[in-house]
Amino acid sequence: MIKIKPPGYSTGIYGLTLMSLLILSNSETARAQNQNGIDEKRKTITNVKDTLVKLGNHVYAIISDGEAGNVAVYENSDGLVLVDDQWTELTPKIKRLLDEVSTKPVKYVLNTHFHYDHADGNKVFGKEGAVIISQDNIRKRLEKDQVLSLTSLVEKAYPYEALPFITFSDSLILHEPNEQIKIYHVKNAHADGDSFIEFMNANVIHTGDVFVTYGFPFIDDRNGGDIYGMIDAVNMLLSSINDLTQVIPGHGPVCHKKDLIAYRDMLTTVESRIRTAIANKLSVQEIETQNPLRGVDVQMTTYFVTKQIYDMVMKRMKN
Repeated sequence: MIKIKPPGYSTGIYGLTLMSLLILSNSETARAQNQNGIDEKRKTITNVKDTLVKLGNHVYAIISDGEAGNVAVYENSDGLVLVDDQWTELTPKIKRLLDEVSTKPVKYVLNTHFHYDHADGNKVFGKEGAVIISQDNIRKRLEKDQVLSLTSLVEKAYPYEALPFITFSDSLILHEPNEQIKIYHVKNAHADGDSFIEFMNANVIHTGDVFVTYGFPFIDDRNGGDIYGMIDAVNMLLSSINDLTQVIPGHGPVCHKKDLIAYRDMLTTVESRIRTAIANKLSVQEIETQNPLRGVDVQMTTYFVTKQIYDMVMKRMKN
């Protein structure tokens, strides 16, 4: 489990202890190293296996088994619509799978959020002429270098051709011949530009990383993410889908409503336990000792950091 312990320091630059200076120096060194952290991942990302799955008439999913986001595909006679596009290194694999659907070009790419494992392929498809569409905040994030929460990885600004060409504030609908594709913003959940993308006729929805199956989700609070936004977004989705809806998570296999319910319950259980502990005046260390994930069925806890969720809950309780 990751533990974040901020370095201690005295007031004022001249009050810094030698140990504090060393910690700060090491922190800056780590930040510099992490600027290349995403590029380091590129060296192994080609080992990712992608599988094409047909979900309905004209709608498919490309499901990844590694550190690459799932892709939704809509096929029409004049071209393809993608939801997310993984890494540039994986576009040859993606294109081979797309050729199994249609040899027509990709005409639109819809971004669920700005993170590299979902949007890096913009650099290829945008350059080739695909129109990239996203919520306003996604373009704003992609225009500048961004430091990601917990890892301090630096996602560098995208070139112009990889930026969304069309943006929206709340929602947008693509009126395709066989499908209505609705894109709508869910506020401050995984980050601040998250969008759910719904294929309304096929009863399929792509959630981006607001919903994942690998365990406790990564919440990018540095870039607008919040556990309450995650819970609210999933509750909203649960109120609008049925048992037959096929849900494409940001990572993991295609799911259904029952899986979303279990995921929502995991988030609310953690939030409730930490909120109760704060009300009982427990410290972060005491809460961590209690293990807010006890008894919760999660495969991976890498992204669960007690202090991070504590700060989110404390902020809500103070408002």
